[in-house]
Amino acid sequence: FEQMGQPQAQIAVFGAGHVGSALVPLLASLPCRVRWIDSRETEFPEVLPPGVEKVVSEEVVDEVAEMPAGSYFIVMTHNHQLDLELTAAILKRNDFAYYGLIGSRTKRVKFEHRLRERGFAADVVQRMRCPMGLPEVKGKLPMEIAISIAGEVIATYNATFGQKEAKQGESSVARLLPDSRRARS
Repeated sequence: FEQMGQPQAQIAVFGAGHVGSALVPLLASLPCRVRWIDSRETEFPEVLPPGVEKVVSEEVVDEVAEMPAGSYFIVMTHNHQLDLELTAAILKRNDFAYYGLIGSRTKRVKFEHRLRERGFAADVVQRMRCPMGLPEVKGKLPMEIAISIAGEVIATYNATFGQKEAKQGESSVARLLPDSRRARS
């Protein structure tokens, strides 16, 4: 398959474990730009999919600031405390298009409590997708989870695809209509 046009999503994937290793090639085959981030060099495969930037950093949380506004963040590290710190950094920015955290509903409840203690507003915390992925996909295999997450990413960027162009087109048409027709449309 050949990618067409500009990337729909700039994605930071935190975690190079089993699910990350299944997910990143899927995302790389989509109209996405992917930064794959982990502190453990040995977890990355020897060969990366084309278009994937590997980032090995001891200060993984600092990588959140490297992403542009409107980015997609996917957190699936090997460490719950690191997941919490990444979550806090991402929610503090509050300029993301999508934020997904791997985990159960129990993990979500614990994180919501800890984030409230840190002063995060409920509406900001509600933007976090945890568990992430399509709820209809119940599989537990890394590839099943990865496909579910990729499906949710696709649904998110498809939901806004073309909206900017449509709004520009609507405003151009509105300027051409007489005042009496503009009020009815």
